Amino acid sequence: MKTVVCDTGPILHLREAGLLDLLSKIGRVFIPRMVDMELAEVDDSWKGQKPPWIFVETLSPAEFSQAEAIHSSGLLHPGESEAVILAQRLKVDWLLTDDAAARVFASTVGLEVHGSLGLVLWTAAVGYLQYAEAKSAIDRLAQSSLWISQATLEKAYKALDEIYG
Repeated sequence: MKTVVCDTGPILHLREAGLLDLLSKIGRVFIPRMVDMELAEVDDSWKGQKPPWIFVETLSPAEFSQAEAIHSSGLLHPGESEAVILAQRLKVDWLLTDDAAARVFASTVGLEVHGSLGLVLWTAAVGYLQYAEAKSAIDRLAQSSLWISQATLEKAYKALDEIYG
């Protein structure tokens, strides 16, 4: 069981692809309040359909100031900034984000970072998905609002072949 903090992107993309339940396979999933608010803005049904295994955390005033400073610098969006700060406080196993800038920033502060596609491959590697299910999950993610380059998609299929090879 892992502990993760997730920003808005992976939850949004996984929901669009009908794969949000894969996130529950990791273990404990936390989101900062700002991510909860962003998801409610994008989808009115979020408040009523938020899975009970996603825990919303509020930053302390000092943590909020740190997140604001990161956001004000132009490096990250508010939800991403709060997710990084929360991930540091909780000393999580992973930060989940699909944003390139957030990935780079989080890595520089010592966080292990993965995205929606990595989550699908991880669930396949640990046995939660069979090959056909994993391939279908990748296909559905590619049809969501998550932009995946053709090269990355091909690498994902190759990784899947290696997992089940």
